[in-house]
Amino acid sequence: MFKNVLSLGFIQKIAVLYLVIWTVSPPLQVDTVYRIIALACAVIWVAIWFVRENPITLGKEQIGAIFFLIAVMVVVYFEKYDFSALIKQIAFIMLVICFMMTYFYDDKWDELYGIVPIVLVLLTIWNYKTFTLLIEDHTIARLLVRDDEATYEYLRQGIGGYSLIYPQVCISPLIVAWTFKAFKNNKIFFAIGAVWAYTFVRLLELAGYSIALFASTVGLIILIFYRGKKVAPAFIITILMFALVMAAILYIAPFREWILETFDGTAVARKVNDLISTSETGVTGDSIQLRIQAYSNSLSDMIKYPIIGSLWRESGGGHSAVLDTISKYGWLGGYALVMMFYHVPLHYKHQYSNNKFIISTANATLITLMFVSIMDSFNYSFTCIIMIVSSLLFEDIINWSGAKKHESIMDS
Repeated sequence: MFKNVLSLGFIQKIAVLYLVIWTVSPPLQVDTVYRIIALACAVIWVAIWFVRENPITLGKEQIGAIFFLIAVMVVVYFEKYDFSALIKQIAFIMLVICFMMTYFYDDKWDELYGIVPIVLVLLTIWNYKTFTLLIEDHTIARLLVRDDEATYEYLRQGIGGYSLIYPQVCISPLIVAWTFKAFKNNKIFFAIGAVWAYTFVRLLELAGYSIALFASTVGLIILIFYRGKKVAPAFIITILMFALVMAAILYIAPFREWILETFDGTAVARKVNDLISTSETGVTGDSIQLRIQAYSNSLSDMIKYPIIGSLWRESGGGHSAVLDTISKYGWLGGYALVMMFYHVPLHYKHQYSNNKFIISTANATLITLMFVSIMDSFNYSFTCIIMIVSSLLFEDIINWSGAKKHESIMDS
């Protein structure tokens, strides 16, 4: 019986490893067969979960996530009247399954030990391939964020864009904290984290994705300097920093020129030029106008359909994971998404509320997640990174720190 459980656990580990690699791997994004394999791995994992957790016990958060997924599937079917469209909702399918995984592995994350260094090594390789190409031609960064066949030749070479960069952005403070703790506890892991950090910074610099740059920078600042327990003040600080950066670009010429020179030809430079043009002429630039229009569409639907959302009646937005979800599925749907999206840092912050380092790490990770999910869209590449890899990073930090759960939680 014990050997059988071990073998089932090993099969689950292989399934999880594939899912994690698939979500961020540029080569695996191209062909449908890889998506089918991912769905098969998810089904296998769920099937083994039913065997190992017999009887299945679900909390209210898990039940809410399942009902949210059912609502998404119903809405999509009535919107498209096509069963194949349901499979295309793989981002929500994987998010809910990975959310279930965080509960399943809550007391047995050691079964997945070894996944973090594998993922970081692969990310380092893909980051390196991407930024070396961007050194030759930085305009490719614009192409890489598009979801069309023109990007396939690059993806097959391990060169990625949005799906490679933004999942790393979401947990970048957490990886930095993990690397810092690894320095005294595992020199190999420290070396892996340090090399990853170099390739990640170079990739951000050369790709010039403005939201990614700001979110990563502010997340690191919160990690290093913010010592409060509550995340709300940190979020307010983030908004103020964003406003100060915008003001500096508009009114401090040396800072503006430095930004334009550093990120010449990238999305950052385009947005800075659009921002300046808007302030001088009152005419909104193309890159800013598209984003504002997307946010406006989502907010409009939220006002029209505040309770249950627009469902299949209208489809606006497209540039904010949180706003788009609320506009389409109402505030309950938005809460369900946020509950899953922010679950991991909130969980560890609550469980280890007596450990300052874990609280700082959780708050910094929450800030990056919140900023990216509010300011940008969501796809399947986020799921395993923000749910599984982030949990494993926290677990390593806890083990290396010797952190203990809060006494009231242990008693309960």
